[in-house]
Amino acid sequence: MPFKVRCKLISFTGDPERFPCHFDYKIGAEFTYDGEKFEGKICNGLLKNMAPVLWNTIFYGPGDYERMVYIYSGLSARDPSMKKYDGVGFRPLKKSPEGADPKYLRSISAEPPKSLVKRTRGFVCDDTRTGAYFSCEPIALADGGDMKTHYNRAMSILEKIKNNPGMTVDEILNKFTKWEQEEIYPPIYQLNVSLMLDEMAIVNYIELRDGRAYPKNLPT
Repeated sequence: MPFKVRCKLISFTGDPERFPCHFDYKIGAEFTYDGEKFEGKICNGLLKNMAPVLWNTIFYGPGDYERMVYIYSGLSARDPSMKKYDGVGFRPLKKSPEGADPKYLRSISAEPPKSLVKRTRGFVCDDTRTGAYFSCEPIALADGGDMKTHYNRAMSILEKIKNNPGMTVDEILNKFTKWEQEEIYPPIYQLNVSLMLDEMAIVNYIELRDGRAYPKNLPT
């Protein structure tokens, strides 16, 4: 189920005081994409780095970063004597190196995380002097262009949940006739309804508890 995404300027990784943004971006500037059209101002310097992040967020949502094991490995320093143990020659650091710039430590901490690390996707502009850094996150289900078919299907499921809170996947499917399940594109069955529920939960349309779906913040 494709997502509508919002990209928002949250920081500058360069020095915008000495090298001001030529596009005149300010913190908080944002644009969205709904599967068909963009809304908001987009600098050409973003396009190269923006495209893959945008695509991944549209189709995968906010996930997958938390499964990267290296972000749970902490900081390290080169130590050839450790090569016989790790195969490369590094040792773990118990704290950040002296004088390290905090902005380079945002993604990996010296302290072991106590839970999965939820990281918002993002991208930075090509001008390293300024370095406008945008977050990219799903904010709704996409309803533009050819994504409307999947959106309409999700909304039909959401309507069933609204009228009958607390249903399981099988109970949701039973609210549709066999013709409605199999002859309307996309056809629905256990697996893809489960995926649709997961994605509706990501954007807070529903809440999932013990395999049951409950309406939450319904789209208007």
